[in-house]
Amino acid sequence: MRRIILIWLVMCACLSVRAQYTSYNSFIRKALISYQRNSKGFYERKAEEMLDVVTGVESNYAYDKKAQNLYVLTENSNVVVTLNKDYAKIIKKNGSIPQLNDEELKAEVEKHSKMLDTKFKKLNEQWAKHLQDSINRVREDSIKTAKEYEAMLAAANKKSETYRQTHNYHRVPTNNVSLSCAFCDESISEDTLYTIGIKNDTIYYFTRKEGDLDLAYLDAHASAIPRRLEDFDGYKYHYEVFRDSLTKDSIDYHDMALDLGSYFYDQYVSKLKKEAPYGYFDSWDWNDEYSMVTFNFRYVNTNPKTIKYIAVYFKITNGVGDVRKTGYFQGTGPLKCGESASWDWDSSSYYVAGDASNMSITKVVITYMNGTKQVVSGKYLRFN
Repeated sequence: MRRIILIWLVMCACLSVRAQYTSYNSFIRKALISYQRNSKGFYERKAEEMLDVVTGVESNYAYDKKAQNLYVLTENSNVVVTLNKDYAKIIKKNGSIPQLNDEELKAEVEKHSKMLDTKFKKLNEQWAKHLQDSINRVREDSIKTAKEYEAMLAAANKKSETYRQTHNYHRVPTNNVSLSCAFCDESISEDTLYTIGIKNDTIYYFTRKEGDLDLAYLDAHASAIPRRLEDFDGYKYHYEVFRDSLTKDSIDYHDMALDLGSYFYDQYVSKLKKEAPYGYFDSWDWNDEYSMVTFNFRYVNTNPKTIKYIAVYFKITNGVGDVRKTGYFQGTGPLKCGESASWDWDSSSYYVAGDASNMSITKVVITYMNGTKQVVSGKYLRFN
């Protein structure tokens, strides 16, 4: 009785839906067809594969007692199991498993194979639809993102183009950030700088410098760009828009700035010489304390000839134009072209009445080193 109970328990275990077939109860286990998922997620059909173990049995649908072959269907395969002798006896006595042969067996095998084919075809179709839906979503998202990016880029380009059309790339906004010039050691702080180039963290620019005789010229500068300027949004955007114009690898901005600075200064000197071909007074002053006339002046020579003597003729009047004194003060050179010199008389032989109030310079007589003289008066008598 104990033997019968044991055999029955073994048979029930093996014939259950989740029965296993291994070398313990069978000689051969072969998948007539099976489906395995590949790396792309699709189920691939394979045939005639030998198996070490059969698990996940969903049904035992046929038995060939002559060959001792049990046909089972798993979740993903149609399998024939060649049973060992002892187990074949048990299966043979199981009336719930159809015992078939020849054409009936062949038909049943094909039927179950088609069931698997249908099942996995549908799963593959579902997976393909899932992939296509995912692709479509990604494509739609990509198109939407691309359109948003294109719109943003178009807006940025429009803004940039408008900025280009309404701004001069030379005029770089600097927000009064203090810059130290490597050329002149001066500190420059302006809202906007006329810039010729930006290279190697250095900005090359010009500022208007007031000269003599109401003339001006552009003075060259080169300054390391401080962090405060780098962080200024106005500067950053201007440079972003005009980078191609402000930074050119082929240009040496250092030498260019120096050359242009020299050119502008030479132009300024040429204008000075044209305005005052014999020189001009940079400053002058007088006094009549204790009725004695004192006098001082600084003169700039713009003539190629060197000045030996310079005699400044004056006239002193009262408040109603009456002449109270005339005379001259003579200074001794040499004073070369492009240089300036000053003379100062703390005392003189000239005395004036108490109502003297105005002095005017009437002319200048210049004696050059070569002995020639030049009288400077009228429009040629210039004062800074």
